[in-house]
Amino acid sequence: MERCIIFSGGKPETCLPEGLDVKDAFVIAADKGYKFCKKLGIAPDLTIGDFDSLGYIPQECEHIKYPKEKDDTDLMLAAKEAVCRGYSDITILCALGGRADHLFANIQTLAFIRSEGAWGRILSAYEEITLLTPGEYTFKKREGFSLSLFAYSDLVEGLTLRGVKYPTNDIQLSSLFPLGVSNEIVSDAAEVCFEKGLLLVIRSKL
Repeated sequence: MERCIIFSGGKPETCLPEGLDVKDAFVIAADKGYKFCKKLGIAPDLTIGDFDSLGYIPQECEHIKYPKEKDDTDLMLAAKEAVCRGYSDITILCALGGRADHLFANIQTLAFIRSEGAWGRILSAYEEITLLTPGEYTFKKREGFSLSLFAYSDLVEGLTLRGVKYPTNDIQLSSLFPLGVSNEIVSDAAEVCFEKGLLLVIRSKL
């Protein structure tokens, strides 16, 4: 997969999340994300946004400036640019720990990425958020992390979980009830498969 890493303007990371390698990845800084990117000693390939939060336009790399009055968030602009350039594996950093409305918008950005046939995740040292379409998936055990599943569509149907503390077989999740919160992987990996809907997966450090 062609990898892209996007630095957003939420809570900054003090270090790169464990296991994340920026080598050979195309790095985009969305507005204030440029500041967070540079603090980690990473030179972005592209900066994008209206730059109202950063206060200036970085000149040492490619930049795309948009007006402040626009429909897209700066993160959505970055995600659209990543998809347009053919990146199919998109990791978003510095997108957690801030306002609730921004978090929800960031999750909707994951939905856009998935709708374009790419795979995306929001990642920090303490959480990983992904949005899945029907299929079969494997999640490796991470010590001290929970596994929570939510219906992002009205319903998720045919959901089967194996290798977890609370396994299921062909059940239905509803967006009206948080049935899948705080499960736990008890094997080397969890197997998740479902037939219909959009499944939001959140792994959180306990």
